[in-house]
Amino acid sequence: MKKLLFIILLLVQTISYSQCVSNQSHTIVPVGPYTSGQVVTVNYTIGTYNGININWIHAIQINLGVGWTGLSPITTPANPFGSNGSWLWDIQNTYPSGFNFGPGWRFVNTGNAGWGTASTGPFTMSFRVTVTQTCTADDLSISMEIFDDCTTGGWTNGNCCIDPIYPIYSGAVQIPNIITSNINHY
Repeated sequence: MKKLLFIILLLVQTISYSQCVSNQSHTIVPVGPYTSGQVVTVNYTIGTYNGININWIHAIQINLGVGWTGLSPITTPANPFGSNGSWLWDIQNTYPSGFNFGPGWRFVNTGNAGWGTASTGPFTMSFRVTVTQTCTADDLSISMEIFDDCTTGGWTNGNCCIDPIYPIYSGAVQIPNIITSNINHY
């Protein structure tokens, strides 16, 4: 009985943890920790997106700590078997609903403005960031956040997909030890 209860609780936790997004994965090159000036490439994949109440994937946001600079896209997500339109790289966008987004990719649906794409994925993308020049241990966190067209205000069919933020990296700028030569007093 205890095993069955444990399995049910684990299943409920798994379902509630990720409502619409599944099979997320990433690679980061080179692997951290990082020092000032290092350039890092992140590859990120959403394996499957299944919207609740026909809420479609609409935006993929990159969240960066203050220790990063020079964010630039490398590859754009595809739109396999999706709606008419394409993914657009955007630093900042305010949707008509007032929802503020960016930086990242947002889907521009050419058939129904404000809607996302009906594609269920996979969605693979990559971007590059540089560790800022600093002498302090600034935050180097990287995470991804997915929004559906219910969240952005383009579709109002019931509940939205509220998926947790997907962490990619957590760390701080590594500050090298400063070595000075001996001081001689005469």
